[in-house]
Amino acid sequence: MNYVQHKRRIRRILSIAGMFLYLHSAHELNSAHAQSAGRDFVIDSVEVVGTERIDASAVKLQLKSAYGRVTEPLISEDVRAIYRTGFFDQVSADIIPYGDRTVLRYTVVEKPVVRKVFVKGNSEVSEKDLADVIKFDGRKFLDKAKVDAIQKAAISYFQTQGFYDAQIDNSVTKVANNEVDVTFTVKEGPRYSIDEVSFNGLKDVDESELRGVIQTKTYKWWSSWIFGTGRLNRSLLDNDKALMLQLLMDKGYVDASISDAEVTIRDQGIYISFNIQEGKKYQVGRLSVSGDLIDGSKEETLKGVKSESGSDFGAAKVREDSFIISEKFTDKGFAFANVVPNTKINRDAGTIDLDFQIDKGSPVTINRIAIRGNTKTYDNVIRREMRLSEQGLYSSSKIKRSQEVLQRLGYFEEVNITSEPSDQANKVDLNVNVREASTGSFSIGAGYATSDGTLFNARISENNIFGTGRSVSLNVDYGSQRDNIVLSFNDRRVNDSFLALGADLYRTNRQFIDFDRGMSGAGLSAGYPLEQLIGETFQDIQFTTKYEFFTIDISNINNQSAAPLVIESQGTSNASAITPSLVRNTINNPLNPTNGSLQAVSFEDAGLGGDQDYWLAEANHALYHPLLTGEWGEITFSWRTRFGYGESRTDDPFPLFKRFFPGGINSVRGFNARTMGPTDAEGNEYGGSKQLINNFDVIFPLINSAGLRGVVFYDIGDAFDDNQDIDLGLMRKAVGYGIRWASPMGPIRLEFGYPLDPQPGEGMVTLFSFGAPI
Repeated sequence: MNYVQHKRRIRRILSIAGMFLYLHSAHELNSAHAQSAGRDFVIDSVEVVGTERIDASAVKLQLKSAYGRVTEPLISEDVRAIYRTGFFDQVSADIIPYGDRTVLRYTVVEKPVVRKVFVKGNSEVSEKDLADVIKFDGRKFLDKAKVDAIQKAAISYFQTQGFYDAQIDNSVTKVANNEVDVTFTVKEGPRYSIDEVSFNGLKDVDESELRGVIQTKTYKWWSSWIFGTGRLNRSLLDNDKALMLQLLMDKGYVDASISDAEVTIRDQGIYISFNIQEGKKYQVGRLSVSGDLIDGSKEETLKGVKSESGSDFGAAKVREDSFIISEKFTDKGFAFANVVPNTKINRDAGTIDLDFQIDKGSPVTINRIAIRGNTKTYDNVIRREMRLSEQGLYSSSKIKRSQEVLQRLGYFEEVNITSEPSDQANKVDLNVNVREASTGSFSIGAGYATSDGTLFNARISENNIFGTGRSVSLNVDYGSQRDNIVLSFNDRRVNDSFLALGADLYRTNRQFIDFDRGMSGAGLSAGYPLEQLIGETFQDIQFTTKYEFFTIDISNINNQSAAPLVIESQGTSNASAITPSLVRNTINNPLNPTNGSLQAVSFEDAGLGGDQDYWLAEANHALYHPLLTGEWGEITFSWRTRFGYGESRTDDPFPLFKRFFPGGINSVRGFNARTMGPTDAEGNEYGGSKQLINNFDVIFPLINSAGLRGVVFYDIGDAFDDNQDIDLGLMRKAVGYGIRWASPMGPIRLEFGYPLDPQPGEGMVTLFSFGAPI
């Protein structure tokens, strides 16, 4: 071996040793030609050697060195780039002469690959539970930092499961072909639950408020196994500290401080305590605004804010107030208005002066509205629902309103409206991004309800025909107690106007215990949103007028059980009716409502052009309000009211086919269907001309992921005869409970009603509904 070769070998050994000593962040350039730092070299080619699983050409893509002139700093940078790939334990560089050619060679040693991962010592926590914690990424190259991170995450997971003293070690065993097996050895230790969470130092703040915001809870045998509470989680403790500080700030304790949680273990339980110093409670001192104002008025600018001089200071209120003021400017076209709440603390007085400094910026207009994601729905169907127009002023509330209206159409699974700067000053582009939903359906099935019997149903519908926004449906029912055929068509925006037109054709037959009722006819309707006629005060309110002409056939009278009014109604007659109505609807989901309300009023007037001469006023109200919301689902309160009042304009009673027969699963749920209301001397029902029913429900999740919910209810209502007034004191009442399941086959309800103050022969009623009758 000559001197040059010996020198090259020594340098190469030193280079590799240096890379390990400096954790792959430093290197030595090995070159028979390099005698001083920073020298340039002329090379003819670059090669990478030592790769096994990694393609050498892929490594070359990381390099900046190429044939021609290279420098020592450039080569150093390439070595670091190869290290950063994470595939290699060693990287060295050599400049090697081959006769009249010079080669820059990068020599690499690949990290071993993880072949298998073993977990030992665990008994209470299964490997399946640990699968998402103890895993390597797809490359599976052994990385000590990765192993340490997995070990730390696994210890944290064991602690969340109650094994606070858990210990985990890891070992690496070499196998063939540069592969290794990694073994994690677990010592679970005893399992602890949280027995107590305490707060020390509280003076004015109720500790129940703090317990309400923190996520760390004591263990409860009846609920912790469902909600995963009652076990220690260090990351949650840190978050709980931040949540409590935020609560104290929101209540005016701006100087409050909270220590890190103290955790002690005794008697096989975990005891957690927080040391809290509330400090002084501050009130709002002087409240003012500066800078730009709404219509030049401080009063108009501050109108609607929650903070008031003399009231408790709250950080959350201040944030909300800043947003309220900002919204006023964005609604006037100042899209980039900036509202900064400046505070001045007066500790001696215990007040905080609050000044909202406003810079409204320049007015912003809409440059263009781009619609994306609609593969079926025409652009105009979406664009006509926008409450803004191109070249019009920007308005955040109108953007929000546009998104709400588009979402309620039912044509889209998701609607997002975002703004971005345009290529023109003080203008923005609006991007309306939609993800289309399936708007057509065909179903065929069977169902059963205690009120309707067995029913077979076929339905075909399309709510967005050819992407035009028009809808059509055909519904056919055939069952033991009713047959229906209904064909409907509706155009909610005729020629992109706000005029809605609809048409219906129907034939229905219904079999009751004491008679059969057949009806066939047609209806035409026209509607218009009052918001467009009167203004935003009438938002979400639709006015509709419907005209119907139909034939009624009362037959198959059971003279033994039918009331005289039923017997007298036998025969065929025609009715011609016009029905104006108003409907306001803000319910978030018609299939599973949890928020919003619906109000509807109508007045049906029949007479001109038919045999029947009567009027009927009806009003419906439904309110859904979430009481509690969590990952487990929502507890919802609902209140539904139905009112009807009808009279005949002749000496005849109010017509049988329009009379009210309360009772059943969709009425007062302590009585069987059609068993309430006026009766004759023999106890035979003949229905009332007026009705009032109230249903109060509390709906709660049982197994939220499966769509299984429970309900408890209180109902009150009844129907009254032509010569009676609605008497609240005579109304029947019922309570009960039930289960509701949004099954793959359709909605199922099973409810049990108990009449209060039952009459002879009355008792618990089991009410069941499945499929089409609902």
